[in-house]
Amino acid sequence: QQEAEIRKMVNRALVSLLSFMSFARTAVSMAYNFGKASSRIPLVFGVEAPGVPMKPGGKYNEKESVPTEVVEQWADYLKEQGVSRTLCLLKQEELDCYANPGYASILESKGIKPSLVDVFQPEAGDKCWAAYQEAAESGEKIAVHCSGGEGRTGVVLGTLLAKDAGISSEDAASEILSTAEEEKVVRKVGAAKLDKLLNENTLA
Repeated sequence: QQEAEIRKMVNRALVSLLSFMSFARTAVSMAYNFGKASSRIPLVFGVEAPGVPMKPGGKYNEKESVPTEVVEQWADYLKEQGVSRTLCLLKQEELDCYANPGYASILESKGIKPSLVDVFQPEAGDKCWAAYQEAAESGEKIAVHCSGGEGRTGVVLGTLLAKDAGISSEDAASEILSTAEEEKVVRKVGAAKLDKLLNENTLA
């Protein structure tokens, strides 16, 4: 009987430990808004930028205000997830929030290859697609991000999915949103913005 009680206690402890580990993984993912885009493009993930620069009411809204260690910790997290490339959608004033040596240099020092595309500039759609194609051809995971990993990120994830899977903007937007819900992350995307980026090659 004592042995049976010990088994029960051990089982309860294991269940508690597994529950905690699951909670911890979810908490970290939610902290960085990190999650897969869609099972159809398994190498693509969405994430928020390190420090979430230029966020209204945020902590890092001034030039060179995001400390290097914040970027390094974020890069370490991405590497733990097997990510070796980023597709950064930040505007220049957002990139300027990173302390020297800057976003791209810090990532490169960590062994992560960044591609920088401002989606409000000409040919942005083609540049995003080229960055994705390069990652896909080399079999590398790529994390797409704007500042919060929600709006611009959602749109670019949707356009990559629409082009790669050959589906409509409506279906792509719906799939990005449903996957985000499953992943417990936040994405914002609608068919109209997908169409704009796909057809006009920019969100400007």
